[in-house]
Amino acid sequence: MMKIKMTLACVATAFVLAACGGGSAPAASDKGQISENRTTAFKAMMPDFSSMGKMVKGEETYDVEKFKTHAAAFAENAKKPFEFFQNDPQGNGDALPNIWEKPAEYQAEQDKFLAAVANLNAKAQTGNLEEIKVAYGEVGASCKACHDTYRRPK
Repeated sequence: MMKIKMTLACVATAFVLAACGGGSAPAASDKGQISENRTTAFKAMMPDFSSMGKMVKGEETYDVEKFKTHAAAFAENAKKPFEFFQNDPQGNGDALPNIWEKPAEYQAEQDKFLAAVANLNAKAQTGNLEEIKVAYGEVGASCKACHDTYRRPK
């Protein structure tokens, strides 16, 4: 249980810091509009993910209907950042150039993430908290794997 809590805490932190972009940037912190749109879309996912995390970790009472609502919203919002994964000539923030140098590999990570999100939503709709905890952890692990490979370390 402690391992799950630590993993979830790391994942939530990584997600909060998510400002995924891509390509080479004039400076590590420079962001153009495309990159800003990516960041905004990632941040829009966080309230639902964080609310689910509090229930998964036992920090809040597990409310089946509330969790279902958050999971469905998260599943919908999780797709939006990927609409903005284009190299931004004005700057890509913390994204690493390998997103565009190895697009098939990056696409595979994106697909894994979206599959994990869909699985979390499906498990949420069943109401089985033990299965939800596993699925939530899988989403977090997918986030971390992508950030470890495609995001500039902080």
